[in-house]
Amino acid sequence: MKKALTILIVLMLGTMMAFAGGKKESNEAAAETENGVVEITYWDNNASPIRTEIFTNLIAEFEAENPDIKVNFVPVPNSEAKSKYSLAVQSHTAPDCGIITQTWMSDFIVQKGLLALDDYIAAWDGSQYLLDIAQESIRMMDPNGKTYGMAFSQTLPAVWYNTKMFEEAGMEIPDDWMSIFDAAYKLTDKSKGQYGFALRGGAGSSQQLEQMLYMYSGIANSFDENGNATINAPEHVEFLEAFADLYMNATAESDITNGVNEMIAEFDSGSAAIMFHNLGSYGQHADTLGPENFTALSAVKSLEDTEVIVSNGATCNVIFADSKHPEEAFRWISFVNSHEATSYFNREIGQIPTNTQALQDEWVADIPQMKQAADALLSGNCVLVTLPFNMPGWADLHTNFAERGLQEVILGQRDAKEFLDSWAAQLTQLNKNYQLYMQSQQ
Repeated sequence: MKKALTILIVLMLGTMMAFAGGKKESNEAAAETENGVVEITYWDNNASPIRTEIFTNLIAEFEAENPDIKVNFVPVPNSEAKSKYSLAVQSHTAPDCGIITQTWMSDFIVQKGLLALDDYIAAWDGSQYLLDIAQESIRMMDPNGKTYGMAFSQTLPAVWYNTKMFEEAGMEIPDDWMSIFDAAYKLTDKSKGQYGFALRGGAGSSQQLEQMLYMYSGIANSFDENGNATINAPEHVEFLEAFADLYMNATAESDITNGVNEMIAEFDSGSAAIMFHNLGSYGQHADTLGPENFTALSAVKSLEDTEVIVSNGATCNVIFADSKHPEEAFRWISFVNSHEATSYFNREIGQIPTNTQALQDEWVADIPQMKQAADALLSGNCVLVTLPFNMPGWADLHTNFAERGLQEVILGQRDAKEFLDSWAAQLTQLNKNYQLYMQSQQ
């Protein structure tokens, strides 16, 4: 009897605890949908006052149109964003949705931290205006070709020209690489401290070289069908030899150690006529040179007679796999990816929208550098090359091998072909390791 009573008490306590737990879960669910309003959390990976203002305005507009959804906006400093996202994914405390750079996407896919968006995008009326080549680049992040993000902004590499120096010399703006190099020689006058090209020989130099190589050749992929790196293609050897010859002939001697700031300073001071950087430095050039004295081309003609744009990785909206409200999260991120919102965001921060309607807006047409990039992206003759920045070891290879190797080639201490062959062999091995790892995660 006593034993039976004990069992009965245990059962009753278990029932009460289950009821209490169920009541707690019910209360939490009620809190999330109080008065029929679903709350979602959205992280920004690059906190700044201007971005907070932009998203505050966008959220107010969205919530007015969607009174059943409340968006909680969390700005995260860029220096902390990757680690915060990673920790949140691993601990299953990620927000419903957020902004990430495309370069992070593979890490989160492997961890099964992102939600595939293919079905949501297929059912969304605005999907037809997503820039297809940007979305294709995103699909390449997944071995199975699924879509884990929607691009809404991009910063593109570009060749910058001091148009005043070209006009004074009676020269046209060149639109292919060998013509660019010819112009650099012609515009060099060492007696006046004037050089045709501002070369980046220090930190970050080899990443810029990699971009230029593919813009020149028109080769669309970093690896061929057998998984071998294409960075040592004969066209790339040809380019590197011509590029290295610029040093001391059309550049300042100090360029061999130039980082990005030193290179930009040369261009902005008017001592260098041409520079390769990205469209993000537009504001600096406008302040120093004046908007009327420079221009840029982000799509230079390749040997394939195509306009090649090399992607640094798009800024993407994603939904995290642990979200309890994926439908509401998609309604919000599709709003951010819509024509008006994407146009507004990119206009305010000075970047390229990846919405085909936004690319045709008046503000884009009013900025020559933006218009040229937009025209190329919409032309149908544009090739978007995505470098393997998602591959573990790619960035380290630049830092630990390629930057020093490029300096040696520029200084005439190393053969261009031997350097690119060595680089290709290491990239091929990294790719082999990466593909095996990705297969093991499926």
